[in-house]
Amino acid sequence: MSDWQEMMKIGRFAEAEPLMIEATSQPDPLGDLLIAKAEFYEAWGDALRPEDAAIEKYNLSLEEWRWFASCSTSGGEGTARMLNVNRVLDKINEVEGE
Repeated sequence: MSDWQEMMKIGRFAEAEPLMIEATSQPDPLGDLLIAKAEFYEAWGDALRPEDAAIEKYNLSLEEWRWFASCSTSGGEGTARMLNVNRVLDKINEVEGE
């Protein structure tokens, strides 16, 4: 496990973010780095809830999950990947009070 992932586990997101960005900016043919980045920002948003600041992190996560879903090669795969998108959208709506 990398240093940024260890920092994430203990809630040191601001310190981990630059390391995570560097680690996830490599070529990513299978989408594993997209997932790692999306999970990082979603976890950070979860840690900030119920504050409005969580929305910013959820939106960063949502962007990555949407990108990952858009790379689907079939309808079933796309539907499965949209579960992540919809989960984060639900979290945003909860924080916004909708």
